[in-house]
Amino acid sequence: MRSPGAEPRRAAPPEPTTAVPRHALRAAPTRVRGYRLLGALGIVLSFVAGLLAGPMLGIDPGRPSDADAATVATVTAPPAPVATSPTLAPASASASAPAEDAESGPPECDGAKDTRRTTTARKTPFTVCGVALINKEHRVSAAYSPKLVTVDVRANGIPKVLLQPVAGTALKKLFAAAARAGHTLVVRSSYRSYATQAYWYATMNKQRTAPAGASEHQSGLAVDLAGIANGALVHGTTLARSAIGKWLVKNAPKYGFILRYPSDQAALTGIVYEPWHFRYVGIDVAKGVVATKTKTLEQYLRET
Repeated sequence: MRSPGAEPRRAAPPEPTTAVPRHALRAAPTRVRGYRLLGALGIVLSFVAGLLAGPMLGIDPGRPSDADAATVATVTAPPAPVATSPTLAPASASASAPAEDAESGPPECDGAKDTRRTTTARKTPFTVCGVALINKEHRVSAAYSPKLVTVDVRANGIPKVLLQPVAGTALKKLFAAAARAGHTLVVRSSYRSYATQAYWYATMNKQRTAPAGASEHQSGLAVDLAGIANGALVHGTTLARSAIGKWLVKNAPKYGFILRYPSDQAALTGIVYEPWHFRYVGIDVAKGVVATKTKTLEQYLRET
């Protein structure tokens, strides 16, 4: 209790506070929003700069890196087989893979069938073991026109020598080899079109000329050759008895050419003996043809 004469207790006055101006309160949120906008704008500009700089630096964002490629290879690689007892392991699905591959691969040479039945199908020659076979039984249409090049070798009776590139290259090597052996070769006929062959067949010996579509000359792989000895042309059946002709029969296979219609083999080839007609088949096939009993392409393809 207070004494009657004591002064009454006064409450402590409140501490003075500093008033914050209103404009300062409004400015604070605005400043925060401004910082956020500047931050977002910086992110966008960095992204755009990355897109522009990537192509300039040779970076392809759609191409996986080496690490990614390694990861994909690891994921897609088949698991290593688990060693099991041969007597207990069941037959797996992979065991049939070799048989399926064999069925989907190229057919064997032996017993190949010519299934071309239409003119459109005969735009390409019947091919056995990679060798085009063109004769009276396996013809081509007038639309068959292989890629040809002009071959820079000596010609006789024709304006230029036209052959498929592979045959042209081999022919130049054959001519060079003949020259080194002291012989001069000339080409009397090379590529002939379907129409030209039709004219030849109508006007020449039909035993020595194939009908249109049955001539190897349309393939651009065949040449009729002759030689020049002592300034005279050695051609026709005379070529067979000459040194040039004998050299050709012995050496032409080394460059991929075969004597296409040997003596006494008309039953197989359909054409009587022509010692001047040489056909490019490639070195390996040429050696195989020479090794057969009849030395004909037909027998080689049957036995291969």
